[in-house]
Amino acid sequence: MNLHSLVNSSALTQRITIGAPTTAWLGHIPFGSWLVNAVRPQCLVELGTHYGDSYFAFCNSVQKNDLITRCYAVDTWQGDEHAGKYPDAVYNLVKGHHDQHYSAFSSLLRMTFDDALGQFSDGSVDLLHIDGLHTYDAVRHDFESWLPKLSTQAVVLFHDTNVREGDFGVWRLWDELSVKYPSIHFDHSHGLGVLFVGENQPTVIHDLLNEWSIPDQRNSLCQFFAKLGQCIQYDWQITALKQRAAMQDEQILNLHHTVGERDTRVNHLTQTLEAQTASCEQLSQDLQAQLLEITQSKSWRITAPLRKTHHCIKKLLKRTNNQA
Repeated sequence: MNLHSLVNSSALTQRITIGAPTTAWLGHIPFGSWLVNAVRPQCLVELGTHYGDSYFAFCNSVQKNDLITRCYAVDTWQGDEHAGKYPDAVYNLVKGHHDQHYSAFSSLLRMTFDDALGQFSDGSVDLLHIDGLHTYDAVRHDFESWLPKLSTQAVVLFHDTNVREGDFGVWRLWDELSVKYPSIHFDHSHGLGVLFVGENQPTVIHDLLNEWSIPDQRNSLCQFFAKLGQCIQYDWQITALKQRAAMQDEQILNLHHTVGERDTRVNHLTQTLEAQTASCEQLSQDLQAQLLEITQSKSWRITAPLRKTHHCIKKLLKRTNNQA
């Protein structure tokens, strides 16, 4: 195991399709993909999947490397006090992506971690990823309850080992376990602890541990995987920006369409108003012409004294009524 062999590893050169809107695990995808191909587990279990960024990376490695691995994602998809509560839309999104790409060798188990224990025989799980509730008591319970299920070549992953805020306690359990079992640890992307619980690890893992024991090699490996993870994050950000740009372009197009419809309606109303205005002007001209014709007629002049007498009578009646 050295940087040269890692650089030439096919597990690190595959483009990974992730259907998740989260970034928490993206930085560890290169190592996770490499580890799956290196360990070649017959049974892989993830406890806590959420949007599936880590789980789909594992499944992608199984698929691209033609591994004979059964994968299981265990989650209620209801959330917890750290991840927050989320609706069924999250599970539906994960299930849609899962069923389209990985259903031939993978299963989603929508249940609690404890309820899922009965689905697996003792000594059957080769790769376990624990990423559920992150309190010390919760993660310790997850590890201890699943420990009998681990095989003699088992590897256990702990995410968020570098988070020491609030009641996060993965780091505390990691400090306890990492002195009992061979292990490696990455600080980037909230931290990832890799615990080699099984006694029968493949040669490539022994080589990795040997290299890890050399400070310069350990630093190089950490930097190498951190940079690869950063590339995944940049790729995700570019994809997210493109999606956002596409949405904005669609919004702009819809606005142009709305403005076009508004302009059409305004033009129609303007034309209608102009036509009505012209009609009113023509009617006014016609009425003025009729009035002029009436006032200039012979009959209007003949009846002028009568109209004047009628006006005087109205004034006299009004004055009489006021006096009464």
